[in-house]
Formats: sequence, C-alpha cells, structure tokens
Amino acid sequence: FYDFSGRIVIATLRQAFPEMGPIDLQDLRRVDFTLPTVHGALGIAFDRSRVSASNPHQLLVLMVIAGLLMTLIAFFFLRNQLRPIRRLARAAEEFGKGRIVPYKPSGAVEVRSAGNAFLDMRARIERQIEQRTLLLSGVSHDLRTPLTRLKLGLAMLDEDEARPMMRDVDDMQRLLDDFLAFVRGDATEESADLADPVALVAAVVEDARRAGLAVALHSVEGRGEAMLRAGAVRRALENLLGNATRYGTRAEVSVAILERAVRISVEDDGPGIPKDRRDEAMRPFTRLDDARNQDRGTGTGLGLAIAADIARSHGGTLRLGESARLGGLKAEIVLAR
Repeated sequence: FYDFSGRIVIATLRQAFPEMGPIDLQDLRRVDFTLPTVHGALGIAFDRSRVSASNPHQLLVLMVIAGLLMTLIAFFFLRNQLRPIRRLARAAEEFGKGRIVPYKPSGAVEVRSAGNAFLDMRARIERQIEQRTLLLSGVSHDLRTPLTRLKLGLAMLDEDEARPMMRDVDDMQRLLDDFLAFVRGDATEESADLADPVALVAAVVEDARRAGLAVALHSVEGRGEAMLRAGAVRRALENLLGNATRYGTRAEVSVAILERAVRISVEDDGPGIPKDRRDEAMRPFTRLDDARNQDRGTGTGLGLAIAADIARSHGGTLRLGESARLGGLKAEIVLAR
C-alpha cells in the first residue's frame, strides 16, 4: 500500500501494453508480468531499477518512522529534564507561602546547582528566623517585667493620680505587643493546617460582637478548606476589625472561597483612606490621623502592617480600597489556597 513508485510503474506498463496480464511487484527489486502472444503467454522480467528509482517509498517511510521515533525520544528526554525544574519551582512556591516541603536536587548539573542554592538559602532563612524568635522571646520577657512592676507600683497610688499613668502603661504594653507581633511575623512556631476559613471568620466576628463591637458577617461565597495558620489569620482579621470599629461605627465582613484563593473583606463606614496614601498606610508605625480621625485614632500604626505581613506569609496580599456599600475603607486579605 506504500509502494507509490510501483503504482506508477503499473500505470505506465498498462498504458503501453493494454493487453498485458497481471504485474507482479512483490519482489521490490524485480518487475514480472506476462504478455499474450500467438504462441501463448510470454513471461517478461527485468530489474526494477530500469523503470524507477531505487525504492524511494522506503526512504519516505523510513524518514517518517525515524521522525516519530526521535519525537518520542525528545518527549521523554524533555519530560525528565523538566520534572526536576517543576519540583524546584514547587518547593520555592510552597516556601514562599510559609510551608516546608521535602526537596532533593536532581536532574542536569545546572538544575542541581540551582536546587542546592535554594536549599542553602532556605536553611539560612530558617536559621535567621529561629535566632530572631529566641531574641524576641528574651526581649519580650525583659520588657514586660518592668511594665509589670510599674503596674504594681501604680496600683498602690491614689486612683485619681494613677489613672492617667496607668493609661500610659497600657499604651506601652499594647505598643510592645503589637511590635513583637509584627517583628515575629513568620517566626511563629504555628504550622499551617487545613482549616475552614468560614468557620474561622465566623468565630472572630462572634468574639468581636461579644466584646461590644458593631461587627457583622455580611456574606459567604463558596465552601471548602485551605492551608492556613489559623492563629495568624485570626490576628490579622482582629487587627482589621479593630481599625474598622475604631475609625467607624460599624464593620461588615465577607468571605469568598475561590478555586485558588481565599478572600476576606472588612468594610467600615469611617472616613476611609485617600487612594494616594493607601500604600503608606500599610507601612509599620504609620498613622494617617489627618486622613482618618484623630480623635478616635489611638492605634500604634502596626495593625495594617501586621495584616499585610500575615497575608504575604500565606502567599497572598492585603488590598485597600473604598467600600461601595458602607462608604468607608475596604480592607481585603487574599490568601493562596
């Protein structure tokens, strides 16, 4: 069926000798056929190279087979070369989300070099985080001890005289707690586990309502679980709710669970933040009193910075915008699933 030149030979012979009998081309090197004569059938045979090129169809078939074979070999070769790169990319992506996955360098020399460099970098970062955790633990203890002594001393004074000083000590305590929470960041020993974001947000909202804050769970979209540091996400949401109720009269929370992300939005009816100052608002120790409300702004300027840091540790981000429903600020935490 693939003898294309044979078809041409047959057609040419049939045209020249219409009365000829069957033509035999089974032997690719010979042409055999018969011609009727007055003395009977005359068998004729000759070398096929006299009427056609030496089997060009075989060359064509060979080229097709060789091409398919080389394509197959290249496919498996490239797949084996790309698999180590995918493993390295996955290990780097998971580490960026705060998760440690086993990884062993393999593949080509260049890929192994890149993998070993990544492992060295990851080890240095983990060592730095561990050292920072130990340092902060000591600093926290050393700073809280004199604050506790101050509180005990103020408790022995007259209440009217001690009240303003006690407020100062409480502000120092809150500033210390917020600063340590911000600096600690990824240094927390909490590991990421599967958690239900809707249940987590509902619990935080209920705790805020019990504390007397005007907070409501407005909407829930989608269901499912995600790898989260539940304690860190709770702290970020509490910071956003604290800001919302400090600068506004009420706050609403929305949760959307998408295929590759979890979105948690907090909206308030406060004065909001101008668009050109929203990036500045997420910097540590930044208080935009003129943009918000100076009479009610008693924070330390770390709430948004802590929330943004926690979002980044989950492979996400913190976005600030304007609430279309309440007219104030809309803070949206996006966490990777």
